[in-house]
Amino acid sequence: MNVKKINLTPAELKAILEHKWEMSEKHGREITLEQAIEHFILHMHADWLKEKQHLDTQAQREEIEKHKYLRSQDAGYDIGKTAAAEEWCAKYAHIWRAERESLERNGFIKADVIIQSPHGLHIEPASTLALLASQYDCEVYLHRCGMDYYNFILQGKRYMNVKSILGLLSVAAQPGDALELIATGPEADPALEAIVQLINKHDQPSLSATCPS
Repeated sequence: MNVKKINLTPAELKAILEHKWEMSEKHGREITLEQAIEHFILHMHADWLKEKQHLDTQAQREEIEKHKYLRSQDAGYDIGKTAAAEEWCAKYAHIWRAERESLERNGFIKADVIIQSPHGLHIEPASTLALLASQYDCEVYLHRCGMDYYNFILQGKRYMNVKSILGLLSVAAQPGDALELIATGPEADPALEAIVQLINKHDQPSLSATCPS
């Protein structure tokens, strides 16, 4: 299975990262993201998707009931379940689904940054960036438009693990390139803040100046 061709959703990636942690704990060693994706898709995805669809359906019914109540209050009479469902599906379903499948709803935070270094992400800044990211208890991934090498595809975009020096070098980010960072985990917020601060600097500082104490 070529896991890199699978276009994941944020909900799937969240479930896979949780599965990766569980597999690593079970085997007593670090399981790669690619291994976790393959195992999840082959052995768990069908049951996970069935449960997710069940929960989504329940949540959608609750939203329609709320819509029915509010519209009935405005109209001064009970508009009925059918009318409420048709109106909600026509006007609000796409907004609700987009929000439910968003990165933020699934525990990810995002930041956009422009490469400021006149040398791009060559070996020294890439090493500094990877080591900095590794100081934090979270997962951090990077997307650059047109990148050839990546760990996975999420919502049609290719992402690379920021904690991998070789991975960052393969991104081949040049001065002025726009990068999208996503992170999830207990220390995702401070990690992204520190990483963005590092990338925003024209000259690359030493690691000791950027890592948390």
